[in-house]
Amino acid sequence: MRLSTRNLIAHLLVCVLVACPCAAATMWSENGVAVCTAPGSQESPSVVGLDGGGVIVAWADRRGDDYDIYAQRLDTQGRETWTRGGVLVCAADYDQQFPAVTVDGAGGAIIVWQDGRLGDDGLQIFAQRIGANGAVAWQADGLPVCSYAAGLNDPPSAFSHVVESDGAGGALIAWRDTRSDPVTGNTEIFVQRINSSGAPIWTVNGVKVLGFAATKWATRNPIIASDGAGGAIVAWQDARNSAASSNDLYAQRVTAAGAVSWTTNGVAVCTASGDQGYPDMVAVGGGVVLTWEDKRSGSYDIYAQRLDSAGAVQWGTNGRLVCNSPNDQRTPRVVSDGAGGVVLAWTDKRSSALSTDVYAQRLDATGTALWTTNGLAVCTALGSQTRVRMCPSYSSATILTWMDTRNEASVALYDIYAQMLDGTESAKWTADGVPVAALTGTTQRMQQTAGDGMGGLYAAWEDDRTSDWNVFAQRLSPYAPLRDIAAAKSSALGTPVALPARTVTGAFGGFFYIEEDERYSGIRVAWPMPVTTGDQVTVTGIIDLDGEGCIPK
Repeated sequence: MRLSTRNLIAHLLVCVLVACPCAAATMWSENGVAVCTAPGSQESPSVVGLDGGGVIVAWADRRGDDYDIYAQRLDTQGRETWTRGGVLVCAADYDQQFPAVTVDGAGGAIIVWQDGRLGDDGLQIFAQRIGANGAVAWQADGLPVCSYAAGLNDPPSAFSHVVESDGAGGALIAWRDTRSDPVTGNTEIFVQRINSSGAPIWTVNGVKVLGFAATKWATRNPIIASDGAGGAIVAWQDARNSAASSNDLYAQRVTAAGAVSWTTNGVAVCTASGDQGYPDMVAVGGGVVLTWEDKRSGSYDIYAQRLDSAGAVQWGTNGRLVCNSPNDQRTPRVVSDGAGGVVLAWTDKRSSALSTDVYAQRLDATGTALWTTNGLAVCTALGSQTRVRMCPSYSSATILTWMDTRNEASVALYDIYAQMLDGTESAKWTADGVPVAALTGTTQRMQQTAGDGMGGLYAAWEDDRTSDWNVFAQRLSPYAPLRDIAAAKSSALGTPVALPARTVTGAFGGFFYIEEDERYSGIRVAWPMPVTTGDQVTVTGIIDLDGEGCIPK
């Protein structure tokens, strides 16, 4: 696609969808835009898409002596809207790390992080709200979600936090906590709901969803989903039934009033033999669907389970088998398919025990597999593909991203790739995916993604192209590649512009966009508008005077 330097920055939403196998429309600039390249390292990015368009990215930043938390908002064209280099969210003493971000419902975000301001006196969980204008809304350096007094002989710690919007301007937060056993470090699971002012709605320092039995056990990997009614569903892995090296999965619901509503210490999601770990979860139909890696048969396979709003299992005792191909299948992820079912993806060693590929499966509301037995091959390129992340798109489609060493496998340098799957098991972009960021001699890693509200996604990742670790971001559209449209150059506003002969087919329909010219303000689009061969579209607003508006190839 030919774009001037000026319009390369501005061309974000210029695209038309066609449902044919083709390359993805990579937006913004090739290989992403810099979110922050300040001195020192910027790490652990977290992202959330905004209802009004754009994305907020938060990260841990070591431009000073310790890690602090910063954030930036990018508009739909990838331009910074807050202070260059990011807004300072927390600069308390010692390290603040691992930010997790969710929307505040007003164009801003709530950011939650692990906080070491007590030094040797333990870790805490803090949060801050940042408005659409980039101003922090709560007290400087954040408010405590879970805090402890300094100077304790055996200080407890809170960590492994996860966050979800409560749908009312606040946030639902779960974490692991050693308060009952700070000496040996065995953990319990707690959850809190905070309101739009940062005040706790439930018990101060959290509602206990998992406490110790007579014999203490280890817990790991809490995950959280909204129950859609002001409460939360939390799941985790724990070793109550066996040695700490073998985990089962449990879940609990906390109501909007902060009351635990399922079985004390959680309902069993899976207690099969072997190890069950690294769960992921998505809210579906008032309950949740969970997926996990499972070693009951000797190697790791992929299983899934559905819980209804009362915590009752829906897909049989110990879950539904999703994939049991040879060797290991691990680290699954799950998103809703928008039709009562889910799409899952995972890393897979069926072709080689030495490298991983990416596979996916769709399950309907009953847990029945809709795609190829043991999953659809998403990427089987050379090297290894790992760390799958997904966002739902239109009409049961899903966009997946992953880390990929195909270009420099011998030195294990990762790039970021992506693929779009429609609901009928078809890959919509180039076989084995398209590059989100792929730079020779550098690493792009640890991507996080969020939906953009238009069927695409935002991704942010750690990137060492400048020698330090920095944060870069990219936006992917579900639409087709573009080319210049000369017809727009001579068309007056309000005058129909004929599209050249072509065919637009597929489940999504077609949409026509006119690119912004950087000399003017605001994107002007004729959208949404289904189009077919020979249709005319009416250009609104300011058209692109140099003829670099776009239509599909």
